Amino acid sequence: MAQVFLVVGNTGAGKSTYAAKLAQQEKAHIFAVDVWMKNLFLMDMPDPPSYEWALERTRRIEVQQLVETLGLLEKGLSVILDIGFFARAQRQRVRGFLCENGHEPRVHYLDVDKDTRWQRVQERNKGESDTYQFEVSREVFEFCETIFEPLDEGERAEAIVLRS
Repeated sequence: MAQVFLVVGNTGAGKSTYAAKLAQQEKAHIFAVDVWMKNLFLMDMPDPPSYEWALERTRRIEVQQLVETLGLLEKGLSVILDIGFFARAQRQRVRGFLCENGHEPRVHYLDVDKDTRWQRVQERNKGESDTYQFEVSREVFEFCETIFEPLDEGERAEAIVLRS
C-alpha cells in the first residue's frame, strides 16, 4: 500500500540524505523543496535575500507537491516529502490535507544537535555531495535556528524520531 512520509528536521539534520535512503527502501518518489527552489526560483532571489520572498515560493512549491503527491498515491506509489517542515503550522496543514484525502502520513523526525548540523552544512557547502543544491551561510543557518519549531510532545509521540 502506498504511503506518504514527512521528513522533518532543521537545517543540516540530514533530511535529504535520509530521504534518499528511505526512497530506496520504500521504493518511493521524493519531493524535495530545495531542488524545486533551486530550479524554479533561486535565479530570481533578491539581494539581499528575503525570508518573506522565500517563504512565499516555498508555499507555492508545497501546494504543487501536494497535488503531485495525491496523483502518485492514487497510482499506488509512495511519496517522501522533504520540505523541511520548520513550522508546526505547516506540519499540521500538510498532515490535515493528506488525512482529508485519505492518507495518514508517517513523520520521520531527524533530531540532530546544532554543532553536528553546522558541520554537515559546512561539508555540504563544498558542493561535492549528492544533496548540495545551494550554499547555506552561517547567517542563514543561525536564522533557521530561530524559526525551526521542534516537534512538541504530541508530535513526537506519533513520529519516528531519529538521532545521529
